[in-house]
Formats: sequence, structure tokens, C-alpha cells
Amino acid sequence: MKTLEEFNTFLDQRLQQELPALEKRRIAGRNWMRWMWAAILVPFAVFVFFLVRYSLHTAAETAATGQASSGNQVILMVALVTLFTLGGYAVRYFMMKQKGATAAADYGQDFKEKIVRPVIAFLNPSYTYQPLNYASYDEFTESGLFARKNYTITGNDQVYGKLGDMNFQCCDLTVTHMPLVTLRGQGPDVVFCGSYFIGQYPRYFSTPVYILSRSTTLESWFSAGTADNGFIETWNLGKKVLPADSTFNKLFMVYAKDENEAQQLLTPILMEKLTGLQERSGAKLFISFYNNRVYVGISHGVDYFETTLHKSLEDRQLLKNFYLDFASMLQLAEDLQHNTTIWTNHTFSRL
Repeated sequence: MKTLEEFNTFLDQRLQQELPALEKRRIAGRNWMRWMWAAILVPFAVFVFFLVRYSLHTAAETAATGQASSGNQVILMVALVTLFTLGGYAVRYFMMKQKGATAAADYGQDFKEKIVRPVIAFLNPSYTYQPLNYASYDEFTESGLFARKNYTITGNDQVYGKLGDMNFQCCDLTVTHMPLVTLRGQGPDVVFCGSYFIGQYPRYFSTPVYILSRSTTLESWFSAGTADNGFIETWNLGKKVLPADSTFNKLFMVYAKDENEAQQLLTPILMEKLTGLQERSGAKLFISFYNNRVYVGISHGVDYFETTLHKSLEDRQLLKNFYLDFASMLQLAEDLQHNTTIWTNHTFSRL
């Protein structure tokens, strides 16, 4: 795995090559969007002004004469609406022919092809990047951590690869659930939103182990947690396990069917890395060691590879954060391969 210094050096070189052209397209697309809004809103404001003025004038005439509007006034109103409608279509057609329209439409895709794809190849040329792919419903619920419900799952930017004997995939994932009863205007519950990693091994964990971030006091006061909404059935995960590391226990809750097997999995090195990941990201972590897979979810609420026309490419923090999360998950999964006491050649089934 490349170091952070090597990654930063690559970003400097890559962005120096691609940044000027992409930044120029971003500015062109942003300016086009501004002109597009102006071309729509200004005529609309003028239309509303004349419509209100005409309505007030008509109302005043009706009050003065005691007669309703004539047919000519109705025809004039229809003609006015038709004129502004056709004018709006003409403005839109004209704006779509401008160069900025193409820049606005293709900027996000160009960013992924010219920046993101080379970034993934730099980390390892054998890794595969698929911008439109993401983990499926089964891949999300097979962790044994989340209850099977009618989730809506969206995502993108999936990376496939192999590290030693482990095959892995990592993507941006958003999982929501619409409650049966909601208040008016209330949207779906967000079950998970962030980076989702799955590592698959040729052997099996001896027992399922689940690790969850503890909620802060503010979170428990002002929002319902994932477990509180029934998305994680903690009663079905096993017994609570308390490792010897007090710092780790303050940040995480651990559940397992077999406490002794869980203690063997939770080595000091593993707990130290999870603690570092939690403190650096500040996000909720959802971790499952189930059958022959490790599942790591970092619910930071950020889509690392999505950029907008209003954000300068000079800000590289999102790419650096992606590297740090990705490297942390890979190192965690790789270290598990060296802990020979936690593996078996037999699978287990959840009761």
C-alpha cells in the first residue's frame, strides 16, 4: 500500500497535469449555470410583474364599471402566457447550445475519469474501478448486523481488488428506510451513508463478532440511533463483550455469541487501529466479522468522488480522506489474515 506522502506527491503531479483544463471547464459550467438561472428567473419575474399589474388593472376596471372582463381581455391573457412560454423555450434552446452546457453536463464524469480512475490505479494497478457499481441489498444485509427490512439502496464508485488471499470491494453507499407511519414532510430514515467495505477470505471466522460505535450524549438526546429504530437488533447479536482496553470500550460496543473467541479476535493491534479510525473520522462505525467476510461501514455521510461546479478542485481534502479511510480498512482486513487463532475451515449459520 502506498504511503500518504507518496499519495500526496501523486496528487500534486496528477492535478498539475489535469487541473488547469478541468478547472477551466468547471468555471465555464458554473458561469453557464448562473446565466441559465438568470435567463429563466428574469423573464419569469417580468411575467409575474405584468400579470399582477394586469390583474389589478382589470379588477379596478371591473369595480368601476360593474362589468366582468371582456373576451378580448381573456384572449390577451392567453396570448401573454403563450408568449412567455415560447420565449422560455427559446431561451433554454439558446443556452443549451452554449459551450458551458457541455462543461456543466460532463464535468463530473470527466473528474472521475481523469482524476479518480488514475488515483485508484496508482494505489494498485490491479484494482478495478467501476463508477456506477455499488454493494447490493444482499451484500449489505448478509453482514448479519442489519435487520432485513425494505431498504432503498443507492451508491456508486465501487473498487474491486485482491490483497493476499482476500478479495475485497469498497464503495460509496446510502441506505434509507421509509417508516410505515411518518409525519407530513418527513423523509426516510437514513440507515447508513458513507464508505462500505467487504473483504472475503478463503477461511471462516470461528464465531460472528459485531462492533458498533457508541452514540455520543448529544446524539442520544437529539436523534434516534440506528439500533433505536430497529435496523440493528442488538438482542440478536449475542452477549456484550468487554475487552481489556478501556479506551476502546469507551468508543465501541462489542457483541458475540462466544466471548472467548471474540477476545481472541480483538487483539491490541486491531483495537488500536479501530480506535484510530474512530477518532480520525468522527463517524459511526459498523463492523461485522461474519462467516468468511469482514464488513466495515464508515457512516460519515460523504460521497468522496462526487464534485460540484461550485467547489474548486484546489481542495484535495476529500481525496486525502478517501485514501485514509481506504488504507485503514485494507490494513485492518489484512491484519486479520495473520491472526491464526480466529479461523476455521467450517462455516456457521445464524440461528
